[in-house]
Amino acid sequence: MRVTSTPRVLLGAVCALAFASLLPPSAHAVELYWDPDVSPPPPPPRAVLYVHQLDPVVVMDRGPDVHVDVGVNVETGQAPTPERARDPYDTSSIVIAGAGVGGLFFFGDGITGAAAAYKLHVGVAVGQASFSLRFDMVPSATDVASATGGTTPAALYTAGATFNYRFLPGAVMHPVAGVGVETIVVDPHEGKTGQAFGATLRAGLELAYPLADGALALGIDATGHHPFAAADDFPMQAVDMLSFGAYADYRF
Repeated sequence: MRVTSTPRVLLGAVCALAFASLLPPSAHAVELYWDPDVSPPPPPPRAVLYVHQLDPVVVMDRGPDVHVDVGVNVETGQAPTPERARDPYDTSSIVIAGAGVGGLFFFGDGITGAAAAYKLHVGVAVGQASFSLRFDMVPSATDVASATGGTTPAALYTAGATFNYRFLPGAVMHPVAGVGVETIVVDPHEGKTGQAFGATLRAGLELAYPLADGALALGIDATGHHPFAAADDFPMQAVDMLSFGAYADYRF
């Protein structure tokens, strides 16, 4: 006997009706497009630039390379000795001759006064030392006692040998000093000429200037004269003298 399943048939019919109700009444194609009147245009594409700040880069241009050749001469041994100032008298010349003018003072035995004096000197020099013959001439020295009991004018002359030494050879101004012995002659206008033996002490300053063939010096000095052995007819017993003046000498 053939049996039909009624519930299954009914269930299939209900499902078919439900699916058909979900379908649109008619099927047609849909076209999508942009209408400017309906919606605004899309914005154009934008380029976004991201900037990152970096530390500055310093580029130094050192320029072209320069090569310098330096010649160095290295000598072994002791360091050179610094040069001393040249001595103006450092020449091959040894002869000295000069002249000057000044005055002469008298002290003692009731005779005081001053008179004009003239100087001459000549000598030889070796290094800073020199040996000289010096002469003083005082034409109107003073008045001395005469044989008749009055006074008479007298001239005075000295002639001596002195040893002199010049200090500070590298300096501009040179201190000088000297000692010596001499003969003192007093020549009155009336009466006999008197003589005495004396000692001298000299001090002064010299300014020397070198020349091509020698040296020139300008100086000032003072010399003490002390008679210590006088003849009986010497009219200036116990009289000391001091001569002073300026002079120039030439070494050749």
